[in-house]
Amino acid sequence: MDQKNTNFEETALSFLPHHLSEAVRKSLSLYRGNVSELRLRSGGAVAITSGDKNIITPVRCTQSDIGYTVRALCGNSLYSHSETIKEGYICTEGGIRAGVCGRAVTENSQIISVTDISSVCIRIPHRVPGAADGICRLVFNEGFRGMIIYSPPGVGKTTALREFVARLSQRPYNLRIAVIDTRFEICGGLSEELSCDALSGYPRAKGMETALRTLSPQLIVCDEIGSEMDSEAIKSSFGSGVPTVASAHSATFAELISKPHIKELWDMGAFTYAVGLKRDHGKFELQIDSFCPDTKGDF
Repeated sequence: MDQKNTNFEETALSFLPHHLSEAVRKSLSLYRGNVSELRLRSGGAVAITSGDKNIITPVRCTQSDIGYTVRALCGNSLYSHSETIKEGYICTEGGIRAGVCGRAVTENSQIISVTDISSVCIRIPHRVPGAADGICRLVFNEGFRGMIIYSPPGVGKTTALREFVARLSQRPYNLRIAVIDTRFEICGGLSEELSCDALSGYPRAKGMETALRTLSPQLIVCDEIGSEMDSEAIKSSFGSGVPTVASAHSATFAELISKPHIKELWDMGAFTYAVGLKRDHGKFELQIDSFCPDTKGDF
């Protein structure tokens, strides 16, 4: 049992009403240390995600339970979290992020607020020592200029980035790493040993610009790129000689480079490696494509 992961589960449970947390805790005891999500839906059963399994518990959730949980996640200040709720999530000081959905109020095709929240997905950050071993080795290969990690949602890109940062920012490497933690997920669980510069909540492009201008990083790390603004920021980093290690949603390498902004970065050599993640019974498997044809293949 991983004590740190268990603590994250307990933190997640602390946001639930007492009667709900006690009931869910009984189900969690079977999966202690291996639960990645708690999912609450108004009128439905609480679900647990463990590895690639979705487990439906016998505990049902009411709209009142949802309201209690949302207020607890917000520290009883919905207003202070209104901007991220519009984007579909709530972040807590303990490194927990919750996805939320409800009724969107729009104006001129823009979401101005979200009301009647009916579903909450509490994501539990995990430390998985060794998850980034293969990725870390690539950084020290000759000619390394950057890397993009890809997989479908939920496979473990953020987990791998978290371990990557934890390992390379510590001895014996002690690299100067700037983490653009836009949605407060990469650094979740690293607070006790954080030895990197975390730009939490920054839009990716602005965070990269700030890091380059003020922090003299040796590496920039960010999650879930895809927009033109992200691409332009990575070009700037690449042009400044600072490698970017980023992630993106894609099932295959072909699907990844079919995205115009990512293909442009790949074609210009901003990513030396594209690393596809798969997870089999909790273990990470890597498929690595290289910008240099002679190093293409499994790692």
